[in-house]
Amino acid sequence: MSVSPEHYAGFLERMGHHVRCSGGLWWFDVQNQVYTSFPFHRSIDANTVHAGEVLGLDGLVLRFGCPAEQGTPSFRVMCSNPDYDFPCLRSRTRTQVRRGLEACEVRRVDFSDLSRDSIALHADTLQRQGRRIPDDLERTWRRYYAEAARTIGAEAWAAYVNGEMAACLVAFVIEDVSNLLIVRSSLQYLESFPNNALIYTYLHTRLRQGDISTVSYGYQSIQAGLDSLDQFKTGMGFDKVPTGQRVEFAGWLRPIVNRTTIPLLQRLLLSRQDSEQRAKLLGMLQWYCQQPRRSQLSRDLRVA
Repeated sequence: MSVSPEHYAGFLERMGHHVRCSGGLWWFDVQNQVYTSFPFHRSIDANTVHAGEVLGLDGLVLRFGCPAEQGTPSFRVMCSNPDYDFPCLRSRTRTQVRRGLEACEVRRVDFSDLSRDSIALHADTLQRQGRRIPDDLERTWRRYYAEAARTIGAEAWAAYVNGEMAACLVAFVIEDVSNLLIVRSSLQYLESFPNNALIYTYLHTRLRQGDISTVSYGYQSIQAGLDSLDQFKTGMGFDKVPTGQRVEFAGWLRPIVNRTTIPLLQRLLLSRQDSEQRAKLLGMLQWYCQQPRRSQLSRDLRVA
């Protein structure tokens, strides 16, 4: 079964994102003034991307997957093994999954269940990551779940400990790839390993059902300091599939943001208060310096 990207595009629009179609691909503002492409599993030839068309009047930055030679070397976190089972797990992770499965009941649920029982999990996850809990947290997630419930290809799963929701996930199937976009868990039940039980059961079940080929857990983060999260994913049997990631700035920004000015911009950012947004901006600047210049891409295209 192939689920059209238009269903996910409709969900994003109902959530208030700007969504555009350019060059046969969909783009949306994944964060303020930063656009990325979907389906997320596709690599894009950077020579075919029209940054001005995608960014319009409101965008400043593009970030997208591309062939490795066209961007900063990176990876996608994916699992495509239809025989996924305990042998795919790292040895320590097997113990955690077994303990999780003993303590948890894992099942597919309705989005109304998440709306009722998972709001506290979002707050717990933000707290565990040292991030601020927004004032509109509950309103935002109730709206998210209501719109996801209307979206073809969206699904919700949860792990329960003694009848209490201990972890949950939201996935969107786009084409034949299931994208794990939301994974949240309770601080109270971390010792029961609900995330391990939940993700293992999801992969073990969904990869055998025949309607998807792959489960994707996203790209390598552009934010430094998240190696432990990547280790958790690979321990659960995901592979790091090589790809490139490319960052492009709006045309009017390119004379300002270049390899001469970026060290100064990085120093200014490092002097500011630590935040997730600051860390992502630093990552974008670093990757922009590392990737091939656009002029080099043009030469490569002429040679080809």
